[in-house]
Amino acid sequence: MICLKNVRYFYPNGIVGLKGVSLRIEEDTFIGGSTGGGKSTLLRIFNGLIPNLYGGRLEGYIHIDSDVYFVGQNPDEQIVASKVYDEIALYLLHRGYDWDEVDERVEIAAKICGIEGLLDKGTSELSDGQKQLVIIASALASDCKCIALDEPFSNLHPRIANEIVKILLKQDRIVVLSEHRLEFAEYFDERIWMEDGKMADFPEFDLTIDCKRRLKSNETAVRVRSLTFGYDEPLFEDLSFEVKEGEVLAIVGENGCGKTTLLKLIAGLLKPWDGEVKVRGNVAMSFSFPNYHLFESKVRREVPPELLKLFGLKDLADRHPHSLSFGQAKRLAIAKAFCGDIVLLDEPTAGQDWRFRFELLDIARKLGKTVILATHDLEFARCCDDVLEIP
Repeated sequence: MICLKNVRYFYPNGIVGLKGVSLRIEEDTFIGGSTGGGKSTLLRIFNGLIPNLYGGRLEGYIHIDSDVYFVGQNPDEQIVASKVYDEIALYLLHRGYDWDEVDERVEIAAKICGIEGLLDKGTSELSDGQKQLVIIASALASDCKCIALDEPFSNLHPRIANEIVKILLKQDRIVVLSEHRLEFAEYFDERIWMEDGKMADFPEFDLTIDCKRRLKSNETAVRVRSLTFGYDEPLFEDLSFEVKEGEVLAIVGENGCGKTTLLKLIAGLLKPWDGEVKVRGNVAMSFSFPNYHLFESKVRREVPPELLKLFGLKDLADRHPHSLSFGQAKRLAIAKAFCGDIVLLDEPTAGQDWRFRFELLDIARKLGKTVILATHDLEFARCCDDVLEIP
């Protein structure tokens, strides 16, 4: 059971994370809310990251009567072992379990998450989605009575995400899920909405997107011909497609199929085994983890003022980029990519509230940018100008 009474939290830089939150969690709970509304802050309190790691000032009454296993938004921040098996087993070994029970728990958790074939692989070899499944498997293998998950499905195919949610809710423990995929809320006993660091009534939403498409240009911005590439074995063989200037193309497919790899090939970060990739214009890319792109001491120094305004970041202009929430930093990294002629985006709706689906397409079309994005948000992909599905 988790109980908070009039909890306020101030980050070390003075930013207010929570403003008098009171709640009681005794059953499976879904937490929704706006980007930067306080969801991640709340979950970090549940497992002690706040204030023990993040510092700052925490006020109010907090009672948590069991260990909480935290699954964060960026698996690279949690993975510490070089092998998948070791990563899932690490918590159990720290708790003093013998090897036979460790083996059993690791195998069961890996099978539940569909990654039993990855146990001998290096964690650095995995896709972002596979890494996320490793962290979820680690939580399932643990003996914690509560699992708190912060946007854990942004890098997972919807089919896999749905399966994992249902499996988690069958566990004999409390599951607290913070997500922007509001369709998962119906599976939970309780629902909480966070807005500007405070709790609010859970609103009703129309989650469909108004699909307004642009007329295609005759000019080709990106041409891929007979592309073959892989790592240990081929991911693509003889792949060909074109993207016209001003077009928004969505790349979809199962985890590990090569969506991010294809973006890297278009950006020139990887070289094809065979075939060719031709681009017309400057290419800018936003990876799934935004802090790879943010180097300045102020948000306003990262992108031009007009992009700050378009992406709703004007009020954050004087903040340090690394003081932002994951969703805010993600939006800033995307805005920075829009400085290019050809914009490559990896999971652009991760950490973003439902409104951003509409806004991103509107911005792309208003600016006439050529956008190629990899996404597991199939509703969002449906409203792009074209969809490329990788088998």
